[in-house]
Amino acid sequence: MRNTTDLVNEMLAEAKTAWLMAIVVGFETETKFVFSTGRQPLEELNQLVQRGGSPVGLLKFEKEGDMITGKYRPFEEYHGVQWVEEYLAGLLDNSEAIIAQSQQQG
Repeated sequence: MRNTTDLVNEMLAEAKTAWLMAIVVGFETETKFVFSTGRQPLEELNQLVQRGGSPVGLLKFEKEGDMITGKYRPFEEYHGVQWVEEYLAGLLDNSEAIIAQSQQQG
């Protein structure tokens, strides 16, 4: 697994062409997100990893007019891993809540 700095840099680079990006951090019983719009995304990701979270991929949201579309991409370490693909795809069913969560950051 690459280090957290590399993962955050990957997210921020891709965020330049997105409305919103998030690193998906999986835990045994919950999912957390590190958003590209956060004040200190590296610090946030480091804290989640220290608590036992596993960064598995990216969610990318694009906005055109009033329409928001979401995409996912596993990190290269999880490329082709079926459960990760299903996990990330399932998160897109909750896009509205994820976007709302990104806007509640303070």
